[in-house]
Amino acid sequence: MTEIASHRGGALLWPENSRIAFENTAALAVEQVEFDLHPTRDGRLVVIHDPTLDRTTDAVGPVAERHWRELEDVVIKGTGGQRPLLLEEVIGIFRPTPIRLRIELKVDARGQPYPGLPGLVAAALDRAGMAARSVVTGFQLATVAEAMALAKPHAAVWLLAPAVLRDIGGAAAAIALARDRHIPMLGLHHAALNVDVVALARRGGVGIGGWACNAIETMAPMFALEVDVFTTDRPDLALALRADHRARE
Repeated sequence: MTEIASHRGGALLWPENSRIAFENTAALAVEQVEFDLHPTRDGRLVVIHDPTLDRTTDAVGPVAERHWRELEDVVIKGTGGQRPLLLEEVIGIFRPTPIRLRIELKVDARGQPYPGLPGLVAAALDRAGMAARSVVTGFQLATVAEAMALAKPHAAVWLLAPAVLRDIGGAAAAIALARDRHIPMLGLHHAALNVDVVALARRGGVGIGGWACNAIETMAPMFALEVDVFTTDRPDLALALRADHRARE
C-alpha cells in the first residue's frame, strides 16, 4: 500500500508546522506526518521549515541564533497566537496515534548542515522511545547517513532535488549511493518518478517515494506506480484518492 505523509502537517490546509496543523493531522488516517527541524542556539529542536523566522512567523532572523526562551513569544502567522513547537511537543501530539514521525533535518541559513544535529535528534528520539516510530529524512546524504547510524529509526530517506539527481547521474547512481551508505529509501520529486525508475529501485532493494504531490495530477501517478510513500500538503485529497483507487482495484 502506498502510504501518505501529511507534509508540514498539511500546509495547504492549515498553517504549516503549527499545533493546529498537527492536531488536525492526528485525526486523519495518514501513515506519516512530515515536519522540519532546526536547532536553537541552546540546542533545542524547533519544528519550523525555514532556517529563518521571517516567512512563517511574526519575528525575523535565523532560528539557530536564538535561545529557546527568545522563541517562546514568537507567533506563527495565521494561527491566532500559537508559537512554534519543539520536537518533544510534536511527539506528544502523535504518541497516542499510530502515525509515524517523518523528520526532515534541515540546513542553516547558509545552506550548510548543522554540526551535531543528527546526534541531537537521535538523543531526543531515544529519550522519548520514538525511534522505532520515526523516519529521518534530508537532502544531504551524509546527514541522513549519520542520523540513520545514530538514531536507528524505523527508516531513513535521502531526498533528492531534481538538479542533484541529474548531477550525480540519475536514479541508478542514487540507488548505488544509498546502498553504499545503508540508507533504505530514496525520495524523488514526483516528476522524476516513472515505471522504469520504480522498477530500478525495486531491483536495487531500495524503497522509493515521492514529494511535492499536492494535486490530483501529481498524486494519482503515485498510487498507479505503487511507490512506498509520498508527501503532500493536501492529505485530505490524498486520502480520498487512495480510497477511490482501492475501490477500482
